[in-house]
Amino acid sequence: MQQEGFCPEEVLKAVFPLLKGEDLASCMCVAKLWRDAAKEDYLWKRLCSSKWPSTCRDSGPLAIGTSRGFHTLYASFSKRYYTRPLPKPKLSFEDIELYVDVWVGDCSAYSAVVPGPVVRSRIGNPPAGICESMQNHLKSQAYKMTIPVAPRFQVSFSDDIFMSMLIRRRDDERIACLVGRSRFDYIDGPEYRAHAFDYLRISSLYPFVSEIRAWVALLLVDAKGGSMEVFGIELDFLDAANSDVEVLCLLEILDWK
Repeated sequence: MQQEGFCPEEVLKAVFPLLKGEDLASCMCVAKLWRDAAKEDYLWKRLCSSKWPSTCRDSGPLAIGTSRGFHTLYASFSKRYYTRPLPKPKLSFEDIELYVDVWVGDCSAYSAVVPGPVVRSRIGNPPAGICESMQNHLKSQAYKMTIPVAPRFQVSFSDDIFMSMLIRRRDDERIACLVGRSRFDYIDGPEYRAHAFDYLRISSLYPFVSEIRAWVALLLVDAKGGSMEVFGIELDFLDAANSDVEVLCLLEILDWK
């Protein structure tokens, strides 16, 4: 039973200032009385002052909070951001092929034209003798594009190893560069991988897209005489593209010639 002189609106005005923004917004959906009480701008000014103190500074009638209203301001920039799905790429893996060249010193050690569908698949039958860390790497669910190397070639940690990788569009015969003559500067001995990278050449139609790196890794296994054999090459765009669709969308904006 409601006590005499006990006003629900007064309770709301006492409780609402203690709530977080998402909880206060939820209260607005309960009833008209709650909505009207929760829309009071002083409640949202308090929330804005904790999130963006500068919006609550007294700078005349054109102050951002005063002109827009603090509820509108908070609602506009505190909504959860949902990433829009990427559009379906016009390019497919069947439309591309990679031209891969590896040098050890000044000598060509590996040269191959690799169809796009091959790059999508993982190495299903790795060679015997690979280390446990390499086994775990190949079994992981992280997105990878892998090129099986056949025949395998040998390298040693003292070698200067370089790679270039061009990509050709079979639909219109244009070519782009994924990796220039990049040196494998970092060799991770315990992980049996050697790493190199290059920055992608993005079309001038996308001036605000830059600093995206294509990483390549040589997958290694012990060979005779203290050398290492390369049995696979991985291509990785890190956080820029982690699925087939993302990779194809990224490839579409390259500087095709």
